[in-house]
Amino acid sequence: MLIERALTESDLPLLALIDRSELVEECYRVENGELILYPARFDMRGWPEGEAEENARVLEKCWRSGGWLHGLFDGETLVAAVVVDNRVIHNQGLKMRQLKFLHISRAWRGQGLGGRLFALACEHGREVGAEALYVSATESRNTVEFYQRQGCRLLAQPDPELFALEPHDIHFYCRLD
Repeated sequence: MLIERALTESDLPLLALIDRSELVEECYRVENGELILYPARFDMRGWPEGEAEENARVLEKCWRSGGWLHGLFDGETLVAAVVVDNRVIHNQGLKMRQLKFLHISRAWRGQGLGGRLFALACEHGREVGAEALYVSATESRNTVEFYQRQGCRLLAQPDPELFALEPHDIHFYCRLD
């Protein structure tokens, strides 16, 4: 039985223990405002060098500034988490909040946990007055198509600051109305 709860500051190191392993065989890129699927094979094993530490710094800053962090636990083990930043982004005439983090450990995928956490993030966004969530998604086919199934749509103009941080990501928004 999974336990669902808000994450505390002491939980932040547990985010690096989520197993994000995945064999990626196809990715998307944006060309002329359209998503283009192309073959790209790589074996993502855990977190790339230094990324877990950088995530920890970014997510601690998010937590300290009033961001929303939520997790699913199997006993004491964090198996899935979602984070929504507190900073308002104005894009496409909408007030947005960024979905900063959404990961499900490999062994727990395919059970609807991602959709459940995304729905909770949307609910939180509505509660704080956001009109949409901003999603900067890894370009893997599984990730992009997951967000599309959640109702996310390609942004015509990504936020310049967020695009500069992750130019290969697919930048989406999901309306909350």
